[in-house]
Amino acid sequence: LEFEKVNGLYKKNENKIEAERVIELIFEHFDTFGHERSLGVVTFNIQQASLIEDMLVRERRDRPEYEEYFSYDDKTEPFFIKNLENVQGDERDTMIMSVTYGPNKHDRILMNFGPINRVGGNRRLNVAITRAKYNLIIVSSMTHDDIDLSRAKGVGPSFFKNILKYAELGFDD
Repeated sequence: LEFEKVNGLYKKNENKIEAERVIELIFEHFDTFGHERSLGVVTFNIQQASLIEDMLVRERRDRPEYEEYFSYDDKTEPFFIKNLENVQGDERDTMIMSVTYGPNKHDRILMNFGPINRVGGNRRLNVAITRAKYNLIIVSSMTHDDIDLSRAKGVGPSFFKNILKYAELGFDD
């Protein structure tokens, strides 16, 4: 479990800085593992998934030597980008998760984490984090300390805070 803190800005259900880091991690993964390990990306909402897809399409134009990694031909576990609500049974060796949410232009973090705030949100998050066979990389613009459970009620935000804490600090802290 790896934690990648970025200085992203949450705006209109997207976080461009997080998306840029996810793109970098995708290419780093292929440079490191080639075809040896499968890769998937999961985001907390559909807008972030679309942003990453659009940015990746542009980046791929400049890097045609990587096209073989994005092909669906003859792959049992092809690369994908999905939002939290669509990643049900899709296991991959490595998963990159873009939290998406974080500080807005006023440096304020809203305690609305989309589907995680709803009933069963903790189960959706659990499904997403358990899709990684070898490693999960969480890319986030906030830390567990940024989640104020007095303002974010429910099991989902509490579970999310604990996941971030574990990713940041590990077992012992």
